[in-house]
Amino acid sequence: MINIADVKYDLSVLLPAGEQISLTTLASGLSWEEQPNELAVRLSFSIRNQKWNGKWLHQQLQLGARTILKADWGQGWKEIHQGIIFDWDYTQDGNGVLKIKSYDMLIYLLRSKDDRWYKNGTQASVIIRDIAKAWNIPLGQMDLPAVALAAQPFRSQTLASMMTSVIDQVRSRGKGQYIIRASNGNMHVVKAGQNKPIYQFDADVVSSASDQQDIENLVTRVKIVSKQAGEVEHEGPGQGMKKTRLKIDDTVDGQTKYGILQEIIYSQQYDTVAAVREAAQEVLKERGKPRRRRSVTVPDLPFLRRGDKVYFAAGTLLGYYTIDGIQHDADNRSMTMEVVDHE
Repeated sequence: MINIADVKYDLSVLLPAGEQISLTTLASGLSWEEQPNELAVRLSFSIRNQKWNGKWLHQQLQLGARTILKADWGQGWKEIHQGIIFDWDYTQDGNGVLKIKSYDMLIYLLRSKDDRWYKNGTQASVIIRDIAKAWNIPLGQMDLPAVALAAQPFRSQTLASMMTSVIDQVRSRGKGQYIIRASNGNMHVVKAGQNKPIYQFDADVVSSASDQQDIENLVTRVKIVSKQAGEVEHEGPGQGMKKTRLKIDDTVDGQTKYGILQEIIYSQQYDTVAAVREAAQEVLKERGKPRRRRSVTVPDLPFLRRGDKVYFAAGTLLGYYTIDGIQHDADNRSMTMEVVDHE
C-alpha cells in the first residue's frame, strides 16, 4: 500500500561541466506528461532567478542541459525522467522567473526527418532497431513479436512517425498494442498493460472524472482495394502515361446501424491476403465503435506511464483500462489520466 502523503520528488539539473544543481526546493509548477501522439515525455517547471555558486541560475540552466527527476513512494529513490532542456523562457518579474521545458531522448526522433527504405519481409523489430541505432539511441526492452512487414518506403518523415507506423502495422495484424518509451537512458518497446502490480482506484480517491462519447471517428465499413495498371493513355517523350484502375477486392462491414462511414485499405501494403483481412478487422476493432474519452484525476503515483493498465471502480468507469495519456502534477500530488478500454 502506498501512502500518498509520503511521496517525495527530487529535481536537479546536470550542467555540461558535470556540476549538479538541486532544484527541489526552488522549482514550482513541476509537472510531466505523456500524450497519445507524442513519443517524448515533457517535463515543465518554473524557478525564481537567484544566484548559485556566485552565478545567476538563468546563466547556468542553458539549452541542452540535462534534467533529472526522481521520486520516492516508500521504495527508495527511483528515476522518473531524464530530459534535455529544449525550451527556455525568462521573464523579468522582481528577481525574474525562468520557465523550463525538457524532453526525454525520444525528442530527437520527433524533431528529425530522414529518407529510409526497408525491403519486403523486414521484421518490425529490425526496423525499430535500425532507426534507433542510426540516431545513437540505446535500445533496452524489445517486446515486439516476429512480424514481417511489406516494403516500407519512408520519404521525408520524422523518425518518430516511421516508428509509429511500424508499431501501428504490428497492431493492425492483431498482434497487440505496443508503446515506445524512454527510461533510465534507454528506449524501450513494451507491450501495453504488462505492468505489475495493477493499481485500483475507487470512487473515494477520484477527485474528478469525465466520460464523453461520440462517433466522429467511427468506421462502419472497410473497403479493400488493389491498384491495377490500365491502358497507355498517350505517348510522348519518354514513357507513355498509364491510367490506374482500382479494383474492389472485398468489403468488411461493422456497425452500419450508424450509417456508412468508410475506410479504405490498399492490399499492396500487405504481403498476404490474410494480413489484409486482419488489418481490416483491426480497423473495425479500433475504430468500429463509438469513441469514448475518459479523464480521471487521482492522487499521484509518479511511476505510472502511458500504456500501463489500471482498474477503476468509480462512476461510469468499472473495469480495466489502459492509460492513453497522463499528466503528473507534483505541486498538488495528483495525476490526470486519459484512459481507454484495455484490449
